[in-house]
Amino acid sequence: MQETFSITPRIIAHFGEDLIKNDSIAILELVKNSYDAGASHCIVDFHVENAKLESISICDDGCGMDIDTIKKVWLVIGTDNKKPSESKFGRYPLGEKGIGRLGVHKLGKNILMYTKTDKSNEVHVHIDWEKLNYAQHINDFTIDITEVDTSEYYKNGESGTTIIIRNLKSGWDRRQIREVYRNIMSLNSPFGGKSDSFNVEIRSNSNIFDGLPKFEDIISNGGLYFGRCEMSGNEIKTFKYEFKPWQSLNKIERGRTVTEATLQSEDLLLKGLHDVEGKKRKQSYDIDLNDFGIGDVVFDLIIFETDTVIFNYINTEKTSLKTYLSENGGIRVYRDNVRVYDYGEPDNDWLGIDLKRVHRVGGNVSNNIILGSVRLKREQSLGLKEKTNREGFIENESYHAFVDAINYVLSIFVRLRNEDKEKLTNLYKKHKAIEPVLSDLNDAIELVNKKVKDETDRNHILKYLYRIDKQYAEVKDVLIKSANAGLNLGVVIHEMEKQVAALVGCIERNEQERILDISKRLEKIVRGYTAMIRRTSIGQMSLSNIVKTAVENYEFRFSDHVINVYSNYEKNGLLAWLAESESVSVLTNLLDNSIFWLGYTRQEDRKISIFITDQISGYNSIIVSDNGPGFNISTDVAVQPFITGKPNNIGMGLGLHIANEMMHAMNGQLLFLDENDIELPRYAKDNRINKAIIALCFPKEKRK
Repeated sequence: MQETFSITPRIIAHFGEDLIKNDSIAILELVKNSYDAGASHCIVDFHVENAKLESISICDDGCGMDIDTIKKVWLVIGTDNKKPSESKFGRYPLGEKGIGRLGVHKLGKNILMYTKTDKSNEVHVHIDWEKLNYAQHINDFTIDITEVDTSEYYKNGESGTTIIIRNLKSGWDRRQIREVYRNIMSLNSPFGGKSDSFNVEIRSNSNIFDGLPKFEDIISNGGLYFGRCEMSGNEIKTFKYEFKPWQSLNKIERGRTVTEATLQSEDLLLKGLHDVEGKKRKQSYDIDLNDFGIGDVVFDLIIFETDTVIFNYINTEKTSLKTYLSENGGIRVYRDNVRVYDYGEPDNDWLGIDLKRVHRVGGNVSNNIILGSVRLKREQSLGLKEKTNREGFIENESYHAFVDAINYVLSIFVRLRNEDKEKLTNLYKKHKAIEPVLSDLNDAIELVNKKVKDETDRNHILKYLYRIDKQYAEVKDVLIKSANAGLNLGVVIHEMEKQVAALVGCIERNEQERILDISKRLEKIVRGYTAMIRRTSIGQMSLSNIVKTAVENYEFRFSDHVINVYSNYEKNGLLAWLAESESVSVLTNLLDNSIFWLGYTRQEDRKISIFITDQISGYNSIIVSDNGPGFNISTDVAVQPFITGKPNNIGMGLGLHIANEMMHAMNGQLLFLDENDIELPRYAKDNRINKAIIALCFPKEKRK
């Protein structure tokens, strides 16, 4: 007897719920579908009513679908109808498994879709996902499909697809929606006017996106160094490098421009390097683009600056720019304005830019801080032959000469950029945030690579240096885990020393009331420290108790440093799952950082806000902010061990790292927020307590 598999209707729900990680990714998948459909423009609209997200729509001008495609492809799970050769722009598809469309199930219970090709009637599709709850068999789950003679959405030969998602399943918080904005923005093509240009516009009827930059702002306000070059034959015909400091960089008087007229004549001749047969060295050779069947080449380049001290002066929102560069950084290739894949994709370092950075040779740019465009003419570039799978050029002599020519010009741009970057660094960078030991070890590795000529000796020395690097990392991880108590002990000893000295003075002067008062203070300090070092298990606790303990531990320091502390903890009853002592320790660590920076910068009218809120979905949170200078190092670097932004490397650089590790151990999160990512309380807004904002997010529900 033979049987076959059968499928329940719930499998469709599982595909949508389980294969797509979260709501943000579900929306991203739907936008990617617009790209794969050849759209040049896509609009994502978040409709808010009474401060609540009610619906999401994704509308594009892609090729659309007719009723047969809906029935035979879109409603058939796992089909892949995205062949680059059939796409409007010959694009390489972003989706490949045929399940991205199920992202709509992840998002909402009620789906409307309107779609039309340029030659078919408009088709309306309605999906009620709640029907899955009652369907016994796959055929019981029916979809309403209607083909209409008179188009409602796409008229006059237009094509495209609009999806409207209602009855949303999740309660979206402000931070989540703003993060989706940043992720979707990263899909925009950095070089407008090319045939694969894809622009995503994100809208809302509310102020949810206030403070976030438009795509044009990212490009125009984020770049510092710009280059353009035209190559023909064996030389650079035109060349232009521009350093354009932002207005906020007022310590530098002006930028500069370098053209082919100001370059050395020798620099204008294209050169490459190739291996010398039988020898361990490379030899320079002249490149004539015509000899290799490459033809004329136009090279455009923008180099960004993410060095934190300089980056703090940027004219656009930082997180959006970083997200955009992480997705689009690199140098793309176009032939007759058609994109040649997969040059410029995140995992294709075709020019070896990141490799050179790792080995510290030939400059210090990386793919994630540059946007580049290389344009070719098909009739002139027959020496560059595309692979049959459309994934780039065959790596023949012409290809290697092409790569060498681009790298040669890039090296000139980088050399000029490094000159201007050094000026900026000297003007703005007071100190470097470096990790001890590893920085020196990396310098030693660099010296060995440069100075030790014998390959056998060099590899032998490097083997031991790499082993030291690994062993140091292992020892460091073990010791860091036991370091937190010592960090807090230093604060406690400092406070107790001051109070004991005051107590002795009062005893000598026989000031009875003061003696009693200081004795109570000392007892409170010891009791507070005991609460920090006592190991506790995870349980449901009031966030107000955590804040109260931390504030009481530091009330003397707040008084000494003349800091006003604002908080809502006395009027807040939110509970969360956490470990009490660890949570108090993490919070006091953040308060200690705020106290340091408010004092170091000699900030007048010093203020700290400790705000308990449920605004971050899935968590009840303690938001700590101050009116100090904000972060002077990248937040992703700040949580690394032994990295500190404090001047002259004051401190060990362990505080935020340990805090981050502790939050993860409690199934929570430590988040760095922008002032618009969350609705801060009025007292924080009115007093501008919004420079450095950190959220300690504790889970609302018990987690394994």
